[in-house]
Amino acid sequence: MADQSTDTRKRAMAFFKAEGLEADVQTRISLFLQGVKSTNAGILSRVEFQQMEWLPYKFLHSQCFKEVEMTTLLNKSTTWSNNPSVYLAATQLNLAVWQETGAARYMGGVMKVDRNFYEYLALSHAFLSTIRIVPLLPVQLLLITPFLAALKEIEEENGRQIQTQIRLLKDMVIDLSVEEKEAIIEHQRLAVEALFLRLLTEVCELKKPVHQTTPPTPQTQPAQ
Repeated sequence: MADQSTDTRKRAMAFFKAEGLEADVQTRISLFLQGVKSTNAGILSRVEFQQMEWLPYKFLHSQCFKEVEMTTLLNKSTTWSNNPSVYLAATQLNLAVWQETGAARYMGGVMKVDRNFYEYLALSHAFLSTIRIVPLLPVQLLLITPFLAALKEIEEENGRQIQTQIRLLKDMVIDLSVEEKEAIIEHQRLAVEALFLRLLTEVCELKKPVHQTTPPTPQTQPAQ
């Protein structure tokens, strides 16, 4: 997985440098991020109806609304594709996000401090820490277009949330050994990593649209 991860990221860096971020690419990235953040926000919204200590509640409450905010920011800043196949591929990947992360397991029941909740926190941490587009972009690229500025803001916000998430994962009083905690965190990271690498692989298969031009009208020679 390490070699595959490095190779895929290098390929993505070369692609972004050569092809830029056209509408098809923006659409694929945006829909993936929106799918991830909508899933996370849907799970987090449950904290409003649970008994919970104040500090964890305040963090999760804030994170929920930040995820919604970032989703709407992407919706406004993206240059959307008019290619139906792009949306079909994005839908298939977002379905895989739902299935391969087991997100449905965290949607129901009472939210309490148990293994299921710890697995969710590890998944949320993987979403925030693993999915990063900006480091793959050319270093000389100015992040001043609406879409690029939105990506930058999202990843900066993710970085701030990660710090609190790490503290929760480390300090939570729960009936799990250190080894079990580490195994859960790594399992969720690998699941999200595989989905992110799939996104990058599929994006690298996109090409700039070919703009057709009207061929010049043949010039006729005057009759002799």
